[in-house]
Amino acid sequence: MPRTLPALLTALLLLPSLALGAGFRIVVGPGSKDFPLALAAVVPGAPEVADEGQTLDEVVQRDLELTGYFRLIDRAAHIDRSGGVAPGTFNLDDWRMLKAGAVLKSSVIQQPGGKVQVDVYLYDTGTGEKLFGKRYQAPESEVRTLGHKISDEVLLALTGQRGLFGTRIAAVSQRSGNKEIYVMDADGTGVQQITRNGSINLSPALSDDGRFLAWTSFKRDNPDLYVKDLQRGTSQVISNREGINTGAAFSPDGKRIALARSANGDADIYILDAATGRELQRVTKGGGIDVAPDFHPTGDTLAFSSERSGGSQVYVQPLAGGEARRVSFSGSFNTDPVWSPDGTQIAFVGRDPRFDVFVVNADGSHMVRITQDQGDNEDPSWSPDGRYLIFSSTRTGRSEIWLSTPDGRHQAQISQGGGWTQPTWGVR
Repeated sequence: MPRTLPALLTALLLLPSLALGAGFRIVVGPGSKDFPLALAAVVPGAPEVADEGQTLDEVVQRDLELTGYFRLIDRAAHIDRSGGVAPGTFNLDDWRMLKAGAVLKSSVIQQPGGKVQVDVYLYDTGTGEKLFGKRYQAPESEVRTLGHKISDEVLLALTGQRGLFGTRIAAVSQRSGNKEIYVMDADGTGVQQITRNGSINLSPALSDDGRFLAWTSFKRDNPDLYVKDLQRGTSQVISNREGINTGAAFSPDGKRIALARSANGDADIYILDAATGRELQRVTKGGGIDVAPDFHPTGDTLAFSSERSGGSQVYVQPLAGGEARRVSFSGSFNTDPVWSPDGTQIAFVGRDPRFDVFVVNADGSHMVRITQDQGDNEDPSWSPDGRYLIFSSTRTGRSEIWLSTPDGRHQAQISQGGGWTQPTWGVR
């Protein structure tokens, strides 16, 4: 952990993928229509791989439903019973009759050494064009990971951008009886426990490359900041000053960590060396509580929340010097800002009267409300490609991780079991 897909999967191109025709890309936004996509049931080559085929089928279907891009055509309406997957082995008219814009066909066969071979084709039903055709080989134990890989390929072919299912989410859960840190796949499966100290562990933060995890733990009574190398499994204390050491955020290059410390009263923002914990810069000083820093994608600016104007508001501070600039103006309590990957927007939490997620342009203009009248919604984090947000929500009566497009149009629950808070998104 983190797992590396090339080490697990061998992708062999069956036939040269044809370039998409002009205008075939899906456009997702307010008022857009969901793209009609047919997912043919995975064809097992033998009874021995029926379970693997079903798992693959379930993973791809779940992934594509989560994206909010597609209207998946009901399996009960499927006409094609040929079992054909490769070009020329089935009749595309059977799929045109269902008004499917594209159809995904796949098969799985058993290979020696506990492996499976999966052949996958995506077709444009209108033109008959093969959008991609690939053969994958993977251990039987990695079928779920392979399903995520296929989902990402479908999104790349249809939208021009690779999907998010090769990424990981870190979050806090009480499933063990204590607040511990876990990581999971982007669809909420593959949950792995990271901390096991039986104490209170909070505010996980992943480095951009997904290798390092920072979090605050009370295992030595004081809220200290730790960093773990997820590849090597080693951990170290980065900041253990008396008072809080929390709200960590990695710089884009992973070499610095911003956090809030409260050694002498009010909390202020500091920047530390991520490897040694050496203090590099004190960003704020006095004027109220300053917490929840987040680096701009260029690494030269921080967003954070501050009570310097009375109630908590979101500010932006250039690290080279200059005055902090306020960017939130609606409501009396706004906190937990996070930059979009392109640096043009900031997501944050506002109280009105319950906690909800908002997105605003970096200059404070054009605020969009993502949640409303759906319980408390907190802890937003952007997907690495900027196409989605995740956050914790109590709308079902217990705290779960939810996904949303940045306009709030499409929202879906990711986690299961309740007690999930403070999610943060990173790559695998």
